[in-house]
Amino acid sequence: GEERFGFSVDEVIGQYQTVIKRLGKFYEGIAGIAGATILGDGSVAMILDTVGLAEAAESEAS
Repeated sequence: GEERFGFSVDEVIGQYQTVIKRLGKFYEGIAGIAGATILGDGSVAMILDTVGLAEAAESEAS
């Protein structure tokens, strides 16, 4: 069968087209984080690695 996976969030603030930037050597390898982007207002938003998070949850559950 098909498996499903979901995220619980406090708020969805919008949908954006972004360029994902690498985080650099100090932040590489942090589980669940794919990178970051700079939003139009200048704030930084982290980009989740949703596939990696789903795989980690699946391996923890088994």
